[in-house]
Amino acid sequence: MNTKFLSIFLLIISLTACELKDDNKIITTASSIDYKSLRSEKNLNIDSLYSKTKQHIDDTIKVDNLISIYRLSIRNRPIRTDILDDAYSIARKLNYNNGIATTLDRKGINARYAHEYIKAVRLHKEAIPYYEKSGNINSRIKNLNSLGVAYRRLNIEDEAIKYYFEALRLAEKIEHTKSTAIALNGIGNAKINLKKYDESIKYFKLALNLEKLNNNLKGMGYDYSNLGEVFMYKEMYDSSYFYHQKSLKIAKKINYKDNEAIIYNTLGQMFQHKGEYNRSIEYFEKAIPILEKYNSKRYLSNSKINLGINQKYLGLYNKAELNISEGLKIAKKISSKENIILGSKELSNLFQLTGDFQKSLLEHKLMTTYRDSMFNIQSENSVMATEIKYESEKKDEKIKRLNLESKVQKGKIVIQFMTIGLLFILIVFFIIYTRMRTKNRNLEMKDMRHKIEDYLEQISKYKEKDNENKKEDISEKIKEYGLSDREEEVLSFIAKGMKNQEIADKMFVSLSTIKTHTKNIFEKLDVRNRIEAARKAQVM
Repeated sequence: MNTKFLSIFLLIISLTACELKDDNKIITTASSIDYKSLRSEKNLNIDSLYSKTKQHIDDTIKVDNLISIYRLSIRNRPIRTDILDDAYSIARKLNYNNGIATTLDRKGINARYAHEYIKAVRLHKEAIPYYEKSGNINSRIKNLNSLGVAYRRLNIEDEAIKYYFEALRLAEKIEHTKSTAIALNGIGNAKINLKKYDESIKYFKLALNLEKLNNNLKGMGYDYSNLGEVFMYKEMYDSSYFYHQKSLKIAKKINYKDNEAIIYNTLGQMFQHKGEYNRSIEYFEKAIPILEKYNSKRYLSNSKINLGINQKYLGLYNKAELNISEGLKIAKKISSKENIILGSKELSNLFQLTGDFQKSLLEHKLMTTYRDSMFNIQSENSVMATEIKYESEKKDEKIKRLNLESKVQKGKIVIQFMTIGLLFILIVFFIIYTRMRTKNRNLEMKDMRHKIEDYLEQISKYKEKDNENKKEDISEKIKEYGLSDREEEVLSFIAKGMKNQEIADKMFVSLSTIKTHTKNIFEKLDVRNRIEAARKAQVM
């Protein structure tokens, strides 16, 4: 019987476990995709991974796997935004906060790369509350840094700095030095745009110190490059060259070719600013082969155009036209409006120098068209950015007001509780005080009663003793008059004011007997009546 149940159980497991195979890789619904191991593989079949993952039940693991496959598509091209959309849809359905936040953050990055900075801001801001609910602080910090970048692209530096500082605070709290350095670099770059160069240097150096502590060469190279750029803007070319050389040395050491070419490009621009056109040409010519190899078209376009600009200044018009035209062609292909404007402007100037005014006019019109287009986009971005800023400030103001109201309400509640507590303490104190006072009074009364009782007892003893003494004295004095016991007894009753009949009844004798005793008492005491006899008895 047990064997039968075990067989059924194993059959159910085998039917529900969907395998994802990629050469020697097998992924089931019970496990997550190992992104780190898969990203190093060449010729990775993204479509196969995606189609097999779609067969799984909708759960959080599926969402995470779809996000991992999307990230793999970034490395293996083309970038599959449809996979990211699928992950977002499932995360929404499951109310999976971390999945929603991560997909929104990725969508924001995509929007930024597409120069849709307003959209990027909205997506990154939308991700914030979901990251807060999920508790994923590391990803939350990255999202805040990305939000800072998007604001920086919109030239809203104060908002950018605000979110960079929020990322910095969280990164320092969890001691995540990499994110801390990124936030510091972001603040430094925002300060460059504000032309606060000395402040930007301070933040870049703070970031550099962190990277040195962690021995992060890649991060150090990035910081050196940033410092080289800010010193170029300060026209401190020796310092700029020094830091760019340090950055270049690191890029070569870690074989970071992309960054090496970018540094050559920046150095070319620096020498162009100095007016050292031959030296500038050397660095652009170093950058171009590497940029062609790694298909970095935006920098390639910029390097070729700047190479042509240097050649124009040196009077090498044919070479200048060739390089500027090639750079402009690449810029148009990738819709790099900044490079299109730069290339068209320089071609127009070049044709003017060579006397080809018709071509100069055409290039000038092209440049003007793109420049106006860029101006309109920037104006639109500026207006929308102002709206976003207004909405943010309005929201922040509302939050501040709610926080203030909450604090006031909490304050009132605290005061009420304190008042109630104080009243309770006073009541308890009054009850205890009253009881203690009553108890003290009772003790005092009891003590006084004891004292009175002792005093009365002492008086009683004294009286008894005094009476006994008196009786003894009276008895002795009476005996001097020769009274018999009976006569003494009758005399004591007479002294008390009793009549003869009362005395007779008291002594159980006849009235005549009492009269006889009375007569004898009068004679022996030498008194005439009962009154004198009583007085004499009392004097005794």
